[in-house]
Amino acid sequence: MQSPFALKPSLLAASLLLLALIPLAHVQANTTAVSGTINKIGAGTTFDTWHIHMLNAGSFNIDLLGYEANAAGATADLNGDGELTFLDPETNFYKDTGNPLAAADFLARCDDVNNNCSAVNNATIKLTDSYTSTGNSIGSADGSLHKRDPSFTVTLAAGDYLYLVADYRLTPTEAVSGINGGDAFSSPSGFVNPVTDHADYSITLSSATMNIATNGQNITVSSVPLPAAVWLFASALAGFGLFGRKKTGLIA
Repeated sequence: MQSPFALKPSLLAASLLLLALIPLAHVQANTTAVSGTINKIGAGTTFDTWHIHMLNAGSFNIDLLGYEANAAGATADLNGDGELTFLDPETNFYKDTGNPLAAADFLARCDDVNNNCSAVNNATIKLTDSYTSTGNSIGSADGSLHKRDPSFTVTLAAGDYLYLVADYRLTPTEAVSGINGGDAFSSPSGFVNPVTDHADYSITLSSATMNIATNGQNITVSSVPLPAAVWLFASALAGFGLFGRKKTGLIA
């Protein structure tokens, strides 16, 4: 007698195909990059504000590249602009309330690799530094020369956030004022006539589970949708019925 829970052959084939398609949902997750320039002005330095829109809760990686030399004398023009600049990145997260930035909206900061990032873990935000005892799993990917370049994974609840990129050290009071007061760029010793009127940076954003889209200073992060084929076959399964019917009237 056939089991009342036996799968029809056609249903079994469709189920296996559906299972094979589900991993494709992650193919749409992406890696993208944004860049900016911090400028020296009379009273200090500027900072950039990136608007992060989390349509769904989730995690993504941030790998910031800004310091184009190290203490050992190694240099790299990592953005190919023919000059070396020296941003000692200071990055801060604030809640975006739609009102002018307020010190009370501060959430977390991360400046160097293996420094400050891992101390934050709450229902709104969690930072996980990429540094481990075996190396820097994220930060080395972009050719970073210095531990001053932060790289970490951030987990955020759904909502809107501000991600501030500045030269070290931007306090909440300075962030509210709109200027990194008294700040100046500095190069490692030994550089002749270093560039100190501005500093360039780039941020690589990546995720295995989220879509990342950028538009100007806006970064939108959302869940990766299931491929259309998955929904098509799910509908087909519903049409077939989940199980084969129990046969009746058979003599054992």
